[in-house]
Amino acid sequence: MHRADRIIFSTSFLCIYFKNEVLTHEEYKKMRLTKHKDEQLDNDYIDVKYRELTPVIHQIFQICEESSSVLLCEKNDITFKVDVNDILYIEWVDSKSCVYTKDDVYTMPSALSQLEALLNAQHFVRISKMALVNIFKIKSVSNGLHFRLTAEMINGEKIVISRHYRSAMLDAINALTKEVSK
Repeated sequence: MHRADRIIFSTSFLCIYFKNEVLTHEEYKKMRLTKHKDEQLDNDYIDVKYRELTPVIHQIFQICEESSSVLLCEKNDITFKVDVNDILYIEWVDSKSCVYTKDDVYTMPSALSQLEALLNAQHFVRISKMALVNIFKIKSVSNGLHFRLTAEMINGEKIVISRHYRSAMLDAINALTKEVSK
């Protein structure tokens, strides 16, 4: 996935420097989005300029800060901070959420619907009534039986995507593919 090299937000415009493109963001109709790639930069960074801290500006801050989010999870009665970028998928089992990473499994008491709302902007997609998957951790997707999909994760594990959530998964993959091809 391509990341913006520089973002400038303003209540009158939203400017992301990446590939010199301008994109109007529907949710922020009063703002203009410009992307520019600058290979001379040493580090990626975000500049935010605003007249007042409105709910829209606050939401922009939250989106930017979510890239380093952690979940407080438990394993063997010890609490761990798990970076959401390390999570492969989350499954609801025995009235608790099981959080799967490449090497470990953690639990947390949060309902799957709460986690879905929290992680939606992080490219987590519901794949069944009982599971969410991080689409960045999928190695491949293939057709399964009865209109289902099978996703192979980066650790080699295979998980089934319910036919009821097939369209949402394919839409998320297509959106990611378009984002990467920009």
